[in-house]
Parts: sequence; structure tokens; C-alpha cells
Amino acid sequence: MATAPARADDVAPSARVSSAVLVREGPSTDTAILARLRPGESATLVGEVSGWYIVALEDGTRGYVSKAWTIVLPEEGEAPLPGSAHKVHVIDVGTGLAVFVEGPGYAVLYDAGSQDDLHDGEENRVVAYIRAARPDLVRINHLILSHPHKDHLQLMPGVFAAFQIDNVWESGRVNKTDGYCHFLKAAMAEPGSRYYDAIAANSSRAVTFTGSGCNGTVTVRQSEMMTVAPVALGADARMHFLYRDAHPYSDPNGNSVVIRLDLADRRILLAGDAEGGEREPPASLPSPRSIEAKLLECCASDLKADVLVVGHHGSLTSSRTSFLDAVGAKVYAISSGPYPYRRVRLPDADIVEELERRGQVLRTDREDGFRIEDDARSCEMRDRKVGPDADETPGGCDNILISVTGNGPLTAGYSGLVD
Repeated sequence: MATAPARADDVAPSARVSSAVLVREGPSTDTAILARLRPGESATLVGEVSGWYIVALEDGTRGYVSKAWTIVLPEEGEAPLPGSAHKVHVIDVGTGLAVFVEGPGYAVLYDAGSQDDLHDGEENRVVAYIRAARPDLVRINHLILSHPHKDHLQLMPGVFAAFQIDNVWESGRVNKTDGYCHFLKAAMAEPGSRYYDAIAANSSRAVTFTGSGCNGTVTVRQSEMMTVAPVALGADARMHFLYRDAHPYSDPNGNSVVIRLDLADRRILLAGDAEGGEREPPASLPSPRSIEAKLLECCASDLKADVLVVGHHGSLTSSRTSFLDAVGAKVYAISSGPYPYRRVRLPDADIVEELERRGQVLRTDREDGFRIEDDARSCEMRDRKVGPDADETPGGCDNILISVTGNGPLTAGYSGLVD
């Protein structure tokens, strides 16, 4: 069935489609196939429902295509709209990591955890920050869990409750904790969402939890296997999975999903808790079995980036100089806080010094001179007040904001949401 030439508000197969996207009679894979939308073809966007675009073909036929496999095209030659910059927000979650990325037609969340601020509901730090940054947002297109540790996942159930989630990505590495149990249950209960891991394609598996706060058996229904093929986010934005591994390592840090975002002509590398080995000086060579060593061996050129969200909160376990050389970033964002890891409060001074020698360093812990629960902390969230007369702000004190507009300059600083 013929399709119309690409124009504004057209829907086309994403870059990872090799054959065709199915145009279905309804918003379900159980409905009849009306047509096939092949790479290079497009159809007119006429509406949308959760997980699906409603499109019109050239002959007037209307059908549904999966958002997971399609993108909305801008008008050919169209200049970026004012304020349509890609924005990377490294949210101050205390001790942990949450990176919210937004751009024309898409929203991505990479991790949402904390060691020391576990408020739920309207006091969820990540939810409050996203709502302050994007009060119009109802859907997050891609949610990525780097690995199943508390400081990377504990706030995610609240994200599922607050937003529609189209796609969930994780390694598939199981961690028998209450936090991971709640995450999996939320992911499997999300209507219309697709789940991807690095285990197997189109399969189901049962994971049983026996914790005091979350228990029972969760049936994990995988849509497709996480691959190295790029995922289209928008007309000039792509997401690449550089490292994914579901092997049951003794430490889930070994399963950290590493992604690179290509936003216009800039690259942003998100390293999760990817390590280079034990705690050693930056000049030490990466351990052969470490994620940094594996990435340098397989795909060093793919690591090249303008911005690095630094691995493992700036710990001496990560950021070996050989890895940093391959990345070659000029901006480094460190997300850390007051909670000590094995009696060490991160980031390590040697890592900060090494990064400052290479470029601009931004940190979410600038105002963390005291424990996060201390009443004196002006950025502790309670009633979501934002503005010049507010006592509390969304996120913590030091949310980082990195912006890219078209082929223009990259800007990096601290978010004005908490001025």
C-alpha cells in the first residue's frame, strides 16, 4: 500500500527497522495487519494513544503503528523551533543517579535511585524535578535501568506511577532486593509498555522474591532482546547501547548498561556504575574483565563523546585515564552525595583532579556539607514549592543542566529550577 512523501507530522520507521513496521487495525499486536511501512516510507500522523501512533496512508486508510519502532519526522529543511534544544538533566537525588533527557518529541530517563532520600509520591525527588522541568509531560518514551542497585532504581516505582512509560530497558541481571522487586512489578504492570533486556528475544521468565517488603513471583515478559542497533529518539537524536550483559556477576556493577546519546552533532556518554577495576589511581590500567577494558577492546571509537556522566559517582574504581582518553570529553558530570560507600564518600579527590585537568566538572554534591536529612538543608523537598520565595526545591540543590541546540554550542551549568 502506497504511502505519502515525508513532510511535517509524518511518521516513519526508526533507524533500527530493517524490513518494515506493521500498520495494524487497532492499538494491539492482536489486531489485523493493514499495511507495511518500509524504511524510506512515511504516513501522516493523525493522532496517538498509549504506545501507538494513529496514521493515515495515501489511500485514506487509517491504522496504528508502534511508537517503539517509529519516529515523527520534522518538515524537510525545517529549522529547530525556539526552545527545542535537547536537554540533559543530571538530577540531584542525594547519593545516587538519575538522568532525565528531553528533546523535540521524546523524553528519556536513565536511572532513578537514591541511598538517602526515599520519599515517595509527590515527594519523590525525580518525579518532582521532571514535573518542574516539563509540567506538560505525561509520557516517558524510554526508561533505562543501568543495573539493579538501590542508588539507581529505588525511586523508579514512583516514576511508573506518575508517567506513562513506553519502553523499559535493562540488562536483565536479577538482584533479589525489595527495590528491584518493586521495579519489576511496576514494569510488568505498565499498560502498553515494552520491556527489553540482554537475555533472550520474545521470551518469558519467572523471578521469585522472598523479601519482607516485596515478595512473590514476577513473570517477566520480554518484547525483544536489547541490541547494539541504534534507537531513534527524534529526528536528530539517537540512543546507542554500548554495553549490556545479564551475566550474574558477584557485583551488579558489572552489569551496568552503558549508553551513548547522539543529540544533534553532540555525544553524551552515560556510564552508570561501569568500573575499570578495584580502587586504584586513575593511571592504572583497567582490569581485563572490567567494563571499561571491554569497551576499549571492542569499540573504543564509539566511546568518543562531548559529555561524560562519570562512572560510579567519581569512584577510584572507574575513570581510568585510558578510558577517559578514548572518551575525550570536555564536560564531566558527577552525581554523588553524603552516603559513604564502604566508608568512602565519593567522589574521590584523585578522580576530580584528573577530570578538572581535562575539562569542566559539574557536581551534584556542592551543597552536601551535611547529611541530607538535616533540617538545615534548604533544598530538601517536602511540599514542592518552587520560586524565589520557596524554602524547598525539586531535586536537590545542585541539579546539572546540559543543553544542545541544533548544531549550535553545547552549554553546561546548574539548573535554574533551583536558583
